[in-house]
Amino acid sequence: MSDSTNSITPLLPIASSARVRAVVAALLRQHPGRAAGVALLFLAASALGIVMPACLGRIVDAVSSDAGFATIAGWVVGAGAGAIGAAVVMLWAVRVLTGLVQDMLASLREDVFTSAMRLPVSAVDDGESADLLSRVTGDVDAVAEAGGNVAPTLLSAAFAIAVSVVALTALDPWLALAGIASAPFYVLGTRAFLRRSRVVFREVRMREAARSQAVLDAVEGIDTLTAFNEQEHALARVSERAEASIRMQIEGVRVTNRLFRWINGGELVGLAAILGTGFLLQSAGAITVGMVTTAALLFHRLFGPVGQLIFGLNDIQRAAIGLARLVGVIDLTPAASGVTTGGSDAATTASAGIEVRDLTFHYPTTGRGISDVNLQVSSGTTAALVGTSGSGKSTLARVIAGHHPPTSGSVHLAANADAPYYLSQELHQFRGTIADNLRLVAPDASHDDMIAALQAVGAGWAVDALNRESGGADPSDEPVVPMDEGRIQQLAVARAFLADPSVVILDEATADVGLHHRDAVEEAIAALRKGRTALLIAHRLQQATTAEQIVVFADGRPTQRGTHEELLSIDGLYRDSWLAQTSNTLHPRTPTHSPSPNEETETP
Repeated sequence: MSDSTNSITPLLPIASSARVRAVVAALLRQHPGRAAGVALLFLAASALGIVMPACLGRIVDAVSSDAGFATIAGWVVGAGAGAIGAAVVMLWAVRVLTGLVQDMLASLREDVFTSAMRLPVSAVDDGESADLLSRVTGDVDAVAEAGGNVAPTLLSAAFAIAVSVVALTALDPWLALAGIASAPFYVLGTRAFLRRSRVVFREVRMREAARSQAVLDAVEGIDTLTAFNEQEHALARVSERAEASIRMQIEGVRVTNRLFRWINGGELVGLAAILGTGFLLQSAGAITVGMVTTAALLFHRLFGPVGQLIFGLNDIQRAAIGLARLVGVIDLTPAASGVTTGGSDAATTASAGIEVRDLTFHYPTTGRGISDVNLQVSSGTTAALVGTSGSGKSTLARVIAGHHPPTSGSVHLAANADAPYYLSQELHQFRGTIADNLRLVAPDASHDDMIAALQAVGAGWAVDALNRESGGADPSDEPVVPMDEGRIQQLAVARAFLADPSVVILDEATADVGLHHRDAVEEAIAALRKGRTALLIAHRLQQATTAEQIVVFADGRPTQRGTHEELLSIDGLYRDSWLAQTSNTLHPRTPTHSPSPNEETETP
């Protein structure tokens, strides 16, 4: 199955139309008085809007009958007053509606963001985080734009159509029946548009999310992609998803253009039918020329509102899809709130520092994950997990850390081991002083304890800052030194020293650290690993060379394992990736010895 096919699969649930209507109704019920006021104001504005066509018809009859200047002037004043009154009331209605919509959107945004923050890690941490990102950004923006700009236009159009049809019927039922000749064009065109656009616009949003995810994977995983010589594959994935998104957007334009043809045909047929019927009725003396003029103007007055209403379905469809995706996030929280995020059987002891037995975990949204993984990390040693993005290495680390409960299998820690300490690539700068940042994991840590932790990770700059803080040089609640990404991550490693875990998991902890600071952070991590059982997720192969064991992941399973020298001595993904990465250096590393027959290099 192609990547473009997979990319259109929704990752988080999408609410049904009935559920979306229920949410919108619930939001409206929070403001019953304002909702009723909006309806009355739009009705009044639409009623005032038919004053001008009626007065123009009267002017035609007055001119035809030589009624005199005063009579004609009176109808002219009436037409002007009706137009001004309609504009003023419409502005009032739009202002009230805009305030109502903004309050409703504020409530919706709060619910969405609250629900998103409460989602368990396993619901969104499956390598496709752009789906949630696109919902809390793009979909929120689409709904906000529809509510702030489209809703007033469509509501005024709906009232204008209803009032104009009633006025045309009251003027003469035969003229109203003639105008109905346009209805089949509107109905057939709208049905075809809704049937096709509902699918197209939903796929547009999902393909945009898939494209964004491909870009994020390529940018954030550049080191790993370079290490495994997968840059071309990542670029091809971005290109494929971008082309699929563009193709779907083009299809959306085609769907809209077909609707244009139906509407233009309806306008032509309807206006011709009214003028033809009016000619026959006026010839028979049933109506006046002014009444025909009024009828034609009323029908022509429908062109704008009908076009706005039908073409607005484009924006309504986008907003409806956005609402369905947002409500899907809201509805996911109650079901997800009962999900257990721990329980990886870490309480069970093992002779090794970490022992994984037949471990399987699949993310609930995409089915990705790991399958039947076995791993043993001796106490006090480091195992490095390497592989391309999505290969399963970070998923295994998070299951061992207790972030996800395994589908099957178990995780065991040594008898004297506490819960694993997990250090990710994400940089977190917390408010407060250096001491405040360090005491997050050890509230009772003494000044000497913090100094020792900072010295252990080579953060001399922080030692000086801590001494100045303790001396009262800076009474504020902010650090006394500027914090860049390297220093932020050094403090994170120092916090790990203060926590003093027996098992530490380092999930690409230097991935977001710039080249200028990377060596200092890697030295700090190397110091943290000494004497501890460590699981190192490496985004660059050079990081894995010092580990006692390297495990190469692909498609959710270990495919090779051994030391750096052992893996270089045999053909395989690791050796190919290492040679590709070091081929341009002056002194590429070469194998130092060949493996013995008993050395394991592949999983059974």
